[in-house]
Amino acid sequence: MMRASFFAGVLALLAPNAALATTPAECSRVEADARRTLCHELIVQTSTDGAWALFGSSEGLQSWMAPLAIIDLRIGGVWETAYRAGARVGDADNVRNRILSYAPGRMLSIAVDHAPEGFVERERVRTLWTVIEFEPVSDVQTRVRVSMFGFADDPGYDQLYNFFQAGNALTLRMLEQRITNGPTDWSALTHP
Repeated sequence: MMRASFFAGVLALLAPNAALATTPAECSRVEADARRTLCHELIVQTSTDGAWALFGSSEGLQSWMAPLAIIDLRIGGVWETAYRAGARVGDADNVRNRILSYAPGRMLSIAVDHAPEGFVERERVRTLWTVIEFEPVSDVQTRVRVSMFGFADDPGYDQLYNFFQAGNALTLRMLEQRITNGPTDWSALTHP
């Protein structure tokens, strides 16, 4: 699976700074309708504006999330990522999320609009949605919480839950590395 190999590559990039990579806290829960919400949070050493800038702009996203990451920050806009060298906007192998809502500096919600061939539960993932929240802890610390909603009690959703349990935790670790060490050098990441 392409994203699994990306995760392995990113872990290799993080290895030299493993002491700096904090394990995100898990805040997952079961909702009143019996659906599961996957939740991770991490306090990062930057202001809320600093954390928001890394999510709310293409330049910010490309500096840590993926070699290709663009965002059209508006309701209905697209957040598109590619986890391979040489990718271009619109490629069939890219992941495209639709922006559902946002409150600048506080919250961004998205849902997968397109997952590439080979993605875990490619159609089912489109029924989930993610809310990313930014909460000031101090002037120089922000709690970033990533919650994914809509996981039913079903083997297909179990696969997605396990996939994103690892992936979302890694995403927060990558964010922390970006804040601590500066932009990611994507040229060091090799792809099959």
